[in-house]
Amino acid sequence: MRIAIQEPIAVANFIIEIANENKKSITNLKLQKIMFFLQGYCLARYGEPIINGNFSKWKYGPVQVSVYDEFKIYASGPIAHLSSKIVKKDNKFEFVCEKLNLADKSIESELTAVVKKIMKKKPWELVDITHNHSSWKNFRSDIMNHEAIDYSYEEIESCYKDNVDLLGLQ
Repeated sequence: MRIAIQEPIAVANFIIEIANENKKSITNLKLQKIMFFLQGYCLARYGEPIINGNFSKWKYGPVQVSVYDEFKIYASGPIAHLSSKIVKKDNKFEFVCEKLNLADKSIESELTAVVKKIMKKKPWELVDITHNHSSWKNFRSDIMNHEAIDYSYEEIESCYKDNVDLLGLQ
């Protein structure tokens, strides 16, 4: 079975929507880590990424920069709203919110279950999990000097697989 690659903001909105539906607060920090581990899950399960974008190695772990930039207005506080943009359609302006576009609804249900499990972790627990993995730990000096290369798919998948138990996904 194949998984359709999605725009980063659509995946972010998916996660924020799950948080809102479950009355869970989600910060940009936590959103970033959930996206990273969801990418790892899809790489491990399907052999393909779900997110069409890279994760950078930052001080507090992996960051999908376009999503970070979209929600940085919330600083360290909870994200209040889904990302939307204004588009002109039939001479009218309307707000459009990017959503996941998966042909198979069973995959969407599966991803929802994965997100809910990861969401149970505190943001700093997720940061610690990424910091203790070689894909971050071995590049600490480069990361602190803002010289680290982005995560490879292999590193993301490895970080996920090595931490399945800690994430509650065994």
